[in-house]
Amino acid sequence: MRIPGVIDVVTLRDPEALRAAAQDARLDRPAPGHGPLLNRLIARAARDTLSAHRQHLPSALPKADYRRQDMRAALSTRLGSGDLDAALAGPVARAAAFVGGGPGEALELSQALIGPVVITGFAPTPESVAAAETIGRGLNGTFAQRLLDRITGRSRLARAALHGLTHGNLTAIHALGIAAQNMAASLEALREMPRTASAEAALAHALIAPRRVLRQATVPAELLGGSIRTGTLVILPVGEAARRTLDPRVAFLSEAWSGCPAHAFVPAVLRRVWTEATGAP
Repeated sequence: MRIPGVIDVVTLRDPEALRAAAQDARLDRPAPGHGPLLNRLIARAARDTLSAHRQHLPSALPKADYRRQDMRAALSTRLGSGDLDAALAGPVARAAAFVGGGPGEALELSQALIGPVVITGFAPTPESVAAAETIGRGLNGTFAQRLLDRITGRSRLARAALHGLTHGNLTAIHALGIAAQNMAASLEALREMPRTASAEAALAHALIAPRRVLRQATVPAELLGGSIRTGTLVILPVGEAARRTLDPRVAFLSEAWSGCPAHAFVPAVLRRVWTEATGAP
């Protein structure tokens, strides 16, 4: 959609075009001061959603930002740490019981699986789960819910609460408030799978991606999906494309500069949960 001076947005639904755009160095995270009027408002809202206590989360910072790079490197190191297997034994067992039909709350179980990665010894609390629930309504709710969230500032307050609970750990805020939403949806998906399904089939259907990723053109360019101008907003509906392709490269954008550092960790944990829940090899 393009109305000169008002809005300039392109949506790339084709999975190949989406993957190529995610890797394109000419696309970066949106800058609120660039592009026509509505582009600026959309970019500002997107950045506000990915901020806490007036600080941008790593998922809002541009490609070249040294803080994003440092936080990403620290998380990658932590994900490769050998002590995570033991730390996750209890959370995996509880998640497996839930997937097998037992009691539990998916979001709390999700935080229990993700939390120790970003904070040693982390265990969910009612406050951390409630904050994530509020953030989830702002991210994934209906238009009316998102509008109400924007008006009331509930999500902003929830992110501020996580800022306090994590002592300002921005990576942890993203993990517990945002990434935990996808992990929770993955646990729900596994719970609905037939117990006779193979681990490969279960995991393919349980890799839940973010609904959409937003990028902005820094220069004019030709993409697989068409021409863009400086300031054009490019919407990548990753969740939809991941469901269509069942391709983890799409779900995690693992080939892109912004690809999820947990692209190997999440499938491995979900496999552990499924194996323990079903006894599958």
